[in-house]
Amino acid sequence: MILNEEEYSIMRPGCTLKYWITGNSEKPLIFLAHGALVDHEQFNQQMLVLNEDYQIIRWDMRGHGKSRPLVGHFSVKDAADDMLNILEVIGVDKAILIGQSAGTYVIQEFAFMYPERVKAIIVIDGTRITEKLSFIESRSVRLSPLIFKLWPYENLKKAMINASAIKKDTKQYLKEKFNELPKEEFLKIWTGLSKCLHYEHDYHVQTPLLLIYGVYDKTGNIKKAMKEWSKRDKQSKYIVIPDAGHCSNQDNPEFFNKVMKKFLEKLEK
Repeated sequence: MILNEEEYSIMRPGCTLKYWITGNSEKPLIFLAHGALVDHEQFNQQMLVLNEDYQIIRWDMRGHGKSRPLVGHFSVKDAADDMLNILEVIGVDKAILIGQSAGTYVIQEFAFMYPERVKAIIVIDGTRITEKLSFIESRSVRLSPLIFKLWPYENLKKAMINASAIKKDTKQYLKEKFNELPKEEFLKIWTGLSKCLHYEHDYHVQTPLLLIYGVYDKTGNIKKAMKEWSKRDKQSKYIVIPDAGHCSNQDNPEFFNKVMKKFLEKLEK
């Protein structure tokens, strides 16, 4: 499906990262960050839409896909540093960041640490990692690795798939990718994700920001958090994708791609 997409490897602490580059090298760079437990193919249905007008990097985040095995712990900060290293290797100063779910945590951490390297951000079905959680929300996040450790893995994967997608093809993709990860690796990733939140009272995203979630996304507090986020960062745009769950870019790619393209085209004006 993707023409002229080249695969690259880079040695990083804990793993060998795999990433892919395609598109127009004379155009702005888009960095695609997938969600937890899946891989770079999560954005297959966006690639042809972006291929002519942008240079595109997509990767398998550390501990995922071909960027396995991961030695040691998983952390969002390490993944954000991986992104920086890739940009330095290819010699690009700024990128447009697009992330889904856990990938939104990584691009947010990257933007927090290296704001000068970010041109714009698209958050797909994610929450703000710098927000202040309620006591119940904070406790739920901290306890989630223990709960998942006690949950029979096959039942856990089935529950996560049903909570993440409404379309058959999306569910099949998630099932295939989830089945590639043994439970120990899943718990390593999830534990790292549960520790990535850090409240920053005065922090605001300074770049153009598109916030997107699927209308049937019932995971966590995403619906509530996205509305609050859109009020906090006034330069943001907030869109609900119809006929889509948590993986809204896969459940309804036609609608999602139109919204994405419209946002990106405005950046160039």
